[in-house]
Amino acid sequence: MTSVYWLINALYLDSASKEINFKAAILDVLENEILAIFGKGETIKIITKGRKTCLPHIVRTRYVVIDHAIYVLSGNRTADWVLNALYYSEVIIRSEDYLLKAKVEEVSEEEKAKAFEAFKKKYGSLIVKKWYPISSSRCLKLIPLGSPTKRGLIKGENQVTTTYEAWVSQKNDYLNSVALAFDSAAEEYDFTISNNYINTWIRKKTIKELLKYVSPEHRLLEIGCGTGQEAVEISRYVKTIIATDVSKKMIELLSLKVRAKKLESKIIPVRLAASEIDKISEMFPDIKINGCYSFNGPLNCEPKIRTFVKHLWKILEPPGYFVCSIRNTICATEEISHIFSLQLDKLSPRKHQPIMVSVGGMDIPAFYYTPSIFVNIFKPYFKVEKIIGLPTFLPPAYLNDYYVRLRQYTSLLEKIDDLLSPHFPFNRFGDQNLFVFKKVIL
Repeated sequence: MTSVYWLINALYLDSASKEINFKAAILDVLENEILAIFGKGETIKIITKGRKTCLPHIVRTRYVVIDHAIYVLSGNRTADWVLNALYYSEVIIRSEDYLLKAKVEEVSEEEKAKAFEAFKKKYGSLIVKKWYPISSSRCLKLIPLGSPTKRGLIKGENQVTTTYEAWVSQKNDYLNSVALAFDSAAEEYDFTISNNYINTWIRKKTIKELLKYVSPEHRLLEIGCGTGQEAVEISRYVKTIIATDVSKKMIELLSLKVRAKKLESKIIPVRLAASEIDKISEMFPDIKINGCYSFNGPLNCEPKIRTFVKHLWKILEPPGYFVCSIRNTICATEEISHIFSLQLDKLSPRKHQPIMVSVGGMDIPAFYYTPSIFVNIFKPYFKVEKIIGLPTFLPPAYLNDYYVRLRQYTSLLEKIDDLLSPHFPFNRFGDQNLFVFKKVIL
């Protein structure tokens, strides 16, 4: 039932008594919208802004709906998200594909008791007692500042609804589409990655490999830096990182992070596509690039990848190592999962290229590569020193929830992955492949 219908209905009923109460009617509409969207969910995301950093701070929390407001509890009275919410007096609430801006109030003891009873009814007394001791918990009332707005659902990367043919028919500019998709993903990017065990496992593994080829005096170039989580970590081991990304929002968040962590002398955020890195020499003529890295597949979204390779060869100082990971066209664990779940129609989903992926609720094409094709793209400018499956025996990151549930039984896979994924033929069948290239002196 639409908001307009509810409003007309409410006004019509009131008009019978000639006492049209617009405020009450609007609240009725709002309450029905809130119940329709948030009434049955178990958790919501609360998005606040850091008091000092201004960076997005996101938590997933339980909640209840009472009248036209949403009530949340925190077992930690000084939790950052609580202090942020009270400091700014506003938050963004996200449930599935809806966003709701809300005013924040700390409730009275009477309202707090009412909220606790609602929490017990919804989640059970044991959970409430364990997570929210009534004497030390804080209760916030989130009052909607308007109707919920629909936004693209943040889906798994393989959960697309747009075909490549349909995307082409829209005559989209490719790099602009990629930039907009990652702009849309930027706010929740750190939250998404840090709450995915397989993604964090991959991040640690790739950084560990890169550090074998750098030294404290090195100046590095990063392709597809995102919000800069890798750059912040790697900056501890090198002199400077020029961190590039095609997404304006990603670069804005990285810039905030750099200022908050006082890393201005270590990390330089620059908005550039991978195929535009020839501009680096003009922008920073005094900086010699000793190495380059690109993690988690930015080059899968670069249509002019051969142009990128030529530019990289020109700006890299010898020995010129480039460490990167890209999405593979064959993922062994993905194929096995489809066989065991009898989803035979989904076998070889990456066979036809480009493949559509979902980023930030938007569907965009990406170009996956077999290891041999990717290595050939870099010839004759670079030779491959190493290929590692990333991961080979663990499932892809989008199957993280299934893996985490079974991890007490499957954690042995991580040790097997560490042992075998650098070796042929296992290094050819990872969800991603990690490559170490070395510049060829022509």
